[in-house]
Amino acid sequence: MARVPTIRSLARRLRLSVATVSEALRNAPRVKPATRERVQRAAAKVGYTPNPLLGAALSAVRRGRHQHYRGTLALIDAVEREPAHYLTFHREIAAGAEKRAQELGFQTELFWLGDGPSQLSHRRLSGMMRARGIPGAVLLPFNTARDFSDFDFTRIAAVQMDHSVMAPLLHTVQPDHYVSMVRALERLTQRGYRRIGLCIEDRKDVRVKRKWSAGYLTFGQGSGAPLIEPVLSRERFLDWFRRQKPDAIVGHVQAITTWLAAEGVQVPGDVGFLNLNLTERTGPCAGLDLEPRKLGAVAIEMVVGMLLRQERGVPERPQTITLEATWCEGPTLRAGTEAPLVSNR
Repeated sequence: MARVPTIRSLARRLRLSVATVSEALRNAPRVKPATRERVQRAAAKVGYTPNPLLGAALSAVRRGRHQHYRGTLALIDAVEREPAHYLTFHREIAAGAEKRAQELGFQTELFWLGDGPSQLSHRRLSGMMRARGIPGAVLLPFNTARDFSDFDFTRIAAVQMDHSVMAPLLHTVQPDHYVSMVRALERLTQRGYRRIGLCIEDRKDVRVKRKWSAGYLTFGQGSGAPLIEPVLSRERFLDWFRRQKPDAIVGHVQAITTWLAAEGVQVPGDVGFLNLNLTERTGPCAGLDLEPRKLGAVAIEMVVGMLLRQERGVPERPQTITLEATWCEGPTLRAGTEAPLVSNR
């Protein structure tokens, strides 16, 4: 029976030290690129396959002795306006990702995509990550759809935070927008609301493959025609409100409550309001906590798991992990005594 190739047998074959071969297989930046390529070609030729469980155990031993980090994972965001800044939702994702990465022995570093002098193109970022030996990345939710076909994913484990990456298709971690909408409507109905309206901007729905509106339309009970606009304006909203006469509204734009107050409509006395993403609130309100810190933590766990299993590059069958939102009480809904909803959390 042929012997299974090992790092030691590769080292003997290539006349290199075991440490050099091990680091070359892990894409360690201190190994010369030519040596790294030579080792990896030889490993592929003889069919060398690393043992991820052994590697994880040895890493744990090394961490216990030296307390040094296992590597850096990239957080990738895109510049939507100048100067580059985190949206609150992104900042919360990053905070959860950083905390979980540290617990697993990694650190995170933020990279901005864009055309400005301090931002990076896809190709430049890909080359920088390769040169620095960064093995994994979390792509934060992008406000507009982006094509990453020119980004080299072959050497990294990557996860996206929604479906705004058009190509290639990657593993995804995101809120369960559909189920979260249905559960919110169930709860509002139990609380006595009978004509629940949906008011959102189109880009919010498109980014999540229209799961917000799909959950709303599927639920159906007492719901009228939703208001889905490129930009939600006071005039369009009030016209819709007078025609539909909802007794509760769900959406992202909390300015709705100000527009209603100016018309003499009381919130929550006459109409209730539920914010679909509490990181976008502009004042106290009831809403859904999409759990961005947990999302960031799960994304890191997924990337680290892929690294341990030696899964890099674009997956053949992309998987999606979803987390249901948490209901949060607030002054924009009347108090209720509904029974607790069954949750998968």
